[in-house]
Amino acid sequence: MTIRLSTGARNGMVNGLGFAAMFNRGYGKIFTGSQPATPDSAETGTNLGIITSSSGALTKEVRATGTVTITAAAGGSINTITVGGLNIIPDGAIAVSGDTTSTLAAKLAEAVNRNGIMEASVSGAVVTLRGRPGTGVTTAAVTGSLTTATASYANMSGGTAPVNGLIFGAPAAGVIAKLATQIWSFAGINGTATAGWFRLYGSDDPEGATSSILYPRLDGSIAVSGADLNLSNISIATASANTIDTFTFTMPAA
Repeated sequence: MTIRLSTGARNGMVNGLGFAAMFNRGYGKIFTGSQPATPDSAETGTNLGIITSSSGALTKEVRATGTVTITAAAGGSINTITVGGLNIIPDGAIAVSGDTTSTLAAKLAEAVNRNGIMEASVSGAVVTLRGRPGTGVTTAAVTGSLTTATASYANMSGGTAPVNGLIFGAPAAGVIAKLATQIWSFAGINGTATAGWFRLYGSDDPEGATSSILYPRLDGSIAVSGADLNLSNISIATASANTIDTFTFTMPAA
């Protein structure tokens, strides 16, 4: 069996995001052929179906965003950055030492991602903040306390809640499974062909090649038996109804 986790999924697991937090309200896709060497790679083969709640039409999540723009980095420190009153860099102040606005912004983004309360990306002097997966529509004030250095802010706004995403139940003994009361299923698309592998995505994955922590993925093999995902019939026809009865992920004890 060939379960593979993307760089984003592995980084998320060791940085404050659990499996359910990353994949809840996500979706799956079934493909022909063999899975890529890594989930960081773009999808290969033909997509034969999209796994959602009861085969419902998928609406991907769009997470709300806000920004912190470093406008001066002459010295001092970034003491706090708060979103909705919550400090998202609780490890302590970020010292300004020989920084440009861009290098200080990079320090801030690293501190945000290290703590895992929110997610951050950086472009030049601008740090873009994103809500955690599953937060959907969010409005919250972004502000900060800085000494000497200065910044401007854009509040959290926008976002779209996911619809018909997949949900996991509560973990037990290191094992997490699909929510028992939710039906995971897909209708066949793109003609009749043989399923070879699947990819599980988070709620807002852009698809294609990426190793970003923002987009966790899990790939696995498909067969009638002995694979990561076993289907009673791996010949998938257009409009055929297919159900995933069980799906579990186990975190090994050793």
